Parts: sequence; structure tokens; C-alpha cells
Amino acid sequence: MDPDILRDYVSEARELLEQAQSDALALECAPDSDAVLASLFRAFHTLKGGAGFLDADALVEWTHHLEDLLDKLRSHVLPVTPTTIDVILKGLDVIQCMLDELGRGVYPNPGPSDLGQRICALASVEDVHTSPPESASENVRPIAEQPTGVESAESGTLQAWQKLKPDGKVGMYVERVSEGKDKGAVCVESASKAGDDAAFDTISDEEFEQVLDALYGHKAPGVVPPAERRVMDSQVASTTVLPGALPQATAPAPVTSVAAVKTERPSSTSETPESTLRVESARLDSVMNQVGELVLLRNRFLSAMQTTIGEHEDLARIAREMDLTVNDMQSTVMRLRMQPCKRLFQQLPRVVRDVSRQLGKRVNLQIVGEDVEIDKKVVDALSAPLIHLVRNSLDHGIETPADRVMLGKNEIATLRISAVHLGDKVRIEVSDDGNGIDAQQVKQKAVEKGLIGQEEAARLTESDAIDLIFRPGFSTNDVVTEYSGRGVGMDVVKKTTQSLRGRLYVYTNLGTGTTIAMEFPLTLAVLPVLYLRLRRDVYAIPISSVSSLIDVDPQRLYQVQGRALYQAGHEQIVPFVDLGEILHQRPIELGTEPTDGILTERGLLVVSEVLGNEDSVVKPIDFLSESHWYQGATLSGKGEVVLILDIANLKHSQAEPKRGVA
Repeated sequence: MDPDILRDYVSEARELLEQAQSDALALECAPDSDAVLASLFRAFHTLKGGAGFLDADALVEWTHHLEDLLDKLRSHVLPVTPTTIDVILKGLDVIQCMLDELGRGVYPNPGPSDLGQRICALASVEDVHTSPPESASENVRPIAEQPTGVESAESGTLQAWQKLKPDGKVGMYVERVSEGKDKGAVCVESASKAGDDAAFDTISDEEFEQVLDALYGHKAPGVVPPAERRVMDSQVASTTVLPGALPQATAPAPVTSVAAVKTERPSSTSETPESTLRVESARLDSVMNQVGELVLLRNRFLSAMQTTIGEHEDLARIAREMDLTVNDMQSTVMRLRMQPCKRLFQQLPRVVRDVSRQLGKRVNLQIVGEDVEIDKKVVDALSAPLIHLVRNSLDHGIETPADRVMLGKNEIATLRISAVHLGDKVRIEVSDDGNGIDAQQVKQKAVEKGLIGQEEAARLTESDAIDLIFRPGFSTNDVVTEYSGRGVGMDVVKKTTQSLRGRLYVYTNLGTGTTIAMEFPLTLAVLPVLYLRLRRDVYAIPISSVSSLIDVDPQRLYQVQGRALYQAGHEQIVPFVDLGEILHQRPIELGTEPTDGILTERGLLVVSEVLGNEDSVVKPIDFLSESHWYQGATLSGKGEVVLILDIANLKHSQAEPKRGVA
């Protein structure tokens, strides 16, 4: 197998498979939708065509069986039922495994025989009330003694057929391309030499599929993958099947990509389709890293020129233009990395369907914000944690229909997945209207499992108790099931969120439901930061976590049950976080030492001085023993290494023993 062709096919086929799964689930909700049936049928037909070019016979056979089943459904010979949807979804799982094998460079093994027999049994159902449809090959006759306009370098390479259309026009069709020849695309030209204007006759998707099946049988080539398109110089002159009367000189028509799930009819206007280019993500990452380095160089240049730039008007203008250009470049490259949350959410309907049926629960899934864009790294990393959150809601949060009725709730629970932009962040929420989280039960289970002691449990607030669900090894289930009880999962959710510079929030009301929210920066490549000074050391914090800058008034500082609180406004009481106490083991002396206050989402952060803001490129610092205090490190405009503080972890660390940081 050609590795380039294989890579392109597998990549596009996976996208097509995701769409097919969405169509199958949509079909269960709208079984009479001919549009969904047609889309799903085309997906299998296209998958089969690409597999045929790769000689992946097992995949060709499997998709052909599913295609036969879909043909029965779209002709309404077979009704759409949960059983048929189950079979289709399991068939898609088999295709996924086959694509994984192709991705490893090996031909896939045949699918499971028992499932294959079920698919064939369903596909073999006949409608006794309907006469058999006219074969696509009927009324198709060889072109006898008529010049086809095709000059073949080798006899028998092409065989053309014509079919009389209802409007009286004659369509030309290619029967086959011989083995060993380039299979990119072919052309048949009309024998008409009357000099008439070119006339194009559009055929429907169904007609095209029927002709392919009639001519190729089980190994119809379907749609040509873009990587395999070639111009057949020695055999033909252009690249499509052109029905109708045409002059001999005809232009090639585009061949549909395997990833094109929905086929658009050619419009009457000559619109040029938007061109796309598939690029490896590693190349985008490399470009983003280089842009990040350029941002750092820009910062250093502006810092170095600060003392002299005011004296030279031309130099100041060049510096401003360079700043704007770098910002535009940075913004453009960051947009290249953005992907819609639909890529993250589209797997969830299948998860909800399977798990809710296993647990005997009825759930209405609502998905909001599929068009919200977020960094590709977040999309890739958040897939498994998001699935766990959904399973957790279904298993722990949502009650059985009988219990919900007893509680006066609708027996159909609501599970809502949403994404929304919040300034320079994206917030993703998983909400259910289940029984909520019992903080007392969580503390009791944590004590039983030895995660905390009785005394510590007694001191925990409700919020701190709920945070225990993210401890490794914690689970409220005593019995291990397929979905819970092992004490793994929620800790992975928290670690993944933190690794993506995100924040995790839990909102719960006992008896009414739970919402778990995750907030992430729009992009992970470049981070705007605020520089600050603690005595002689310089640090940075993400600007996204800063609410405002305030003057610190010692008269507004209070001690309540051993906790330092600050009155930031008339009705705003926030935690007081002394950075000197945490990092230097020596509190900042208010009224004696210079102080500035930074109001953050976690409280008032007290520092020696606020220095200014700058775009930064974050580098990992896992080698530090106190790395949980920091998000990473960056280079300032002066070329100094600066640690970026993690405000949330600093707040939790305030009461713990500290060791100084030089």
C-alpha cells in the first residue's frame, strides 16, 4: 500500500465514520428521514470505494453488507428499529477496528462472523408487496459501431456504455479500468461532432451508485481519495464521466473526496469551491513554536530599545509596525489550531445511548455550543475525560426512572453538555438533573478508604469535601461495575484539566443535580501574563485570572476561624493570599513593606509590586519539586527566566509548610 494514499484515506475515513455514527443516532430519533438515510448510505458507499482502491477486501465486504442493509432501510422494505440501529452501530465499531489496522499498515482481518450474519439476515429481508426494482444495468447496452472519442493506448482498457435518459439525451458511462492502470479517474467523450455547445447532464447520487454497483459489483470504486487522483495521460484526456452530447475537447471535473459526507448538487452559478489543504498537526505545532519564539524576540527587542526608541521617530514607527505584524501572525497561526467543539462532542450521543440502556435509565441528551472553537490540543486531550464525566453522571448522578417518579421528577432525565466563550477562555460544562453530591457521604467514604482521617474530615467545608471526588482511589460505589467502583477517572479529569492550564469547578445541589465545569484558555501556545515582584524575585500570573488591581488597606483584613479574609468591596469578602508567606515563608508586612493587591478568581493576591503585562510562551518545568505551584516558565522581555504562578494551587498551599524559592 502506498503510505501517502493510505494515510489520507484513513484520516478522511475516520472523519466519515464519525459522521456516519452521528447519522445512525439521528436516524433512531427520526426513522422516516430520507435525508439521513441517504447520508448514511453514501457514507458506507464512499468507505467501500476507498477501501476497494486499497484492495482492503475485508473492509470492502463489510461496508458492502452494511450498504445492503441501508438500501433496505431507505427503500422502506425494512423498518428502522432500535435493533437495526444497534447492528449498524456495532458494524461501525468493526469498521473503526479495521481502520486502526489499516493505520498500522496491515490489511484488516474479516469482521466477526456472528455480527456479519445478523447484518446479512436483516439485509436479505424481501418486501413481498413490492416488485423488484429495475436493475441499474437494464436498458444499458454496449455502444456498437459508434466512435466513443476515447483513444486507448491498450485495447480493452476502457469499455463505454450508453443509456437513454428520460429527456432523450444519451449518457456515456465507463465500465472499467483494467488492472495495473492508474485508477485516478476516466473520461468518455461523445461521438457528436456537430459543433453544438457543450451540454452537461447531472445524474443523481442514487443513479451514480446504481451504475457503479451494476458495473463493479462488490468492489465498486466509489469515490476517489484525493491522494490517489492522477491524470491518465496515456489512456484518456480528462477526468470524469460526462453524460450527454459533448464536443471532443472537455475539461476535467473534480472528483469528490472520501471525507465529503454531504454531496451538493452543482449550482447553476459558477461558484469556485473553497480549497483546503490537509496538513500534519506536527507541522502546525512547529510553526506555532517558531511564532512563539518570534514573540519572545519581539519582546526582548522592544525592551532593549525602550531607552532610545523615543529619540528616533523612524525606529519607533518600525517597532510599532513590527509589533502589529507579529501580533497578526500570531493570531493567524493560532486560528489554524482551532477546532470546533463538535469534534469533541460528537462521540457523546453514542456513549449516552449505550450506557443509559445498560443501566436501565432514560436520558434526554442536550448538546449546546458545537460551533465554539478551542485549541486542537484541548480537543485531543479532553476526549477521554469528557466521556468519563458523562458516564459518571449517568451512573452516579441520574436516578432510575422509578426513583425519579417517586421523587416527583420526570422519569426522563436531562444531561446537558455545553460550550461557551468567556472572553479569552472556553467553558465546557456537564450538567445533570440527578440526585446531586452528598458531601457527608463523600467524607464518610474518604475516611473508609483511608484517604483522610476523622479529624481532617470534621474540619472540611462542604466545598473541600466535594473536592475529594478528584482524589485517586476515591469512589462512592462499593461494587465494581463496568462504569464505576475502581476509584479511577475523576483524578484523571483533574490532572488533564490542569495540564491544559484549565480550571475545574463543581456546583451541586442535593436532590436537584450537579454541574462540573472546565475552563480552558482559547489557545495554549501563547499566554498573556502579568509580571509582578515579590521582594527581589520576579514572577508572572496569567492575565485571564486577574479581575482587577487594588490598593491594599490593612484595616480591611480580618481573621475568621483561622482564615485570612479581605473586604475587597462593600459586599465582597475574598480569601487573603500572601505570596510572601507561601514562597518565602515570611509574610509581607502591610504598612511597612511596599505592597500591591491583585484581585483574582481565587482571592486577593498580595505582592510587592505589579510590573506590567506581556505575551509569553510557556515552557514546562516538571523538574521542580514545587512544580504544582507553577504553570510553567517563560522568558521576559529582558531575557530573564520567570516562573508563572498557578493561583489555585497557591491558595491551597497557603496553610502548608513551605520551603523558600531563590
